[in-house]
Amino acid sequence: MASDARRLASIFCLALALAACGPELDDEARIERTLAVMIEALEQGDVSDFMAPVADDFIAVNGRLDRRALGLLARRERLAREAVSIQRLDTRIEIFAPDGGDARAIASFRALATGGTGLLPDEGRFWRVETGWRRDGDDWMLISAEWE
Repeated sequence: MASDARRLASIFCLALALAACGPELDDEARIERTLAVMIEALEQGDVSDFMAPVADDFIAVNGRLDRRALGLLARRERLAREAVSIQRLDTRIEIFAPDGGDARAIASFRALATGGTGLLPDEGRFWRVETGWRRDGDDWMLISAEWE
């Protein structure tokens, strides 16, 4: 019995080690993953998780919206609707890594946002979104956004 427990523990440790050795995500995949996590958080009503990758110096809507205002906007929109769904389409990501400078990226996409108070959405709208990103260690921070 003790050897079975040791064998099971060894298999578990090997599985963890193999998972840790998996391929590291490239910058585009990290931004894609961050966008997906932000959208899921917004759909679940978790504005804190939505705001986690938003940089302190974030700016949007031609300079009229800072990080604090984005958080308030997200909270207001979630409180106004029982359900929110966002489908991201046609995502394009461009990475810029100037010599000796900080890595930056632009992620643009279309989004279909729907919301409502019942089982079916009461409203929906397409948005064209362009976001700016700055690499901070292994993470990418959202530094700007424009939408129409």
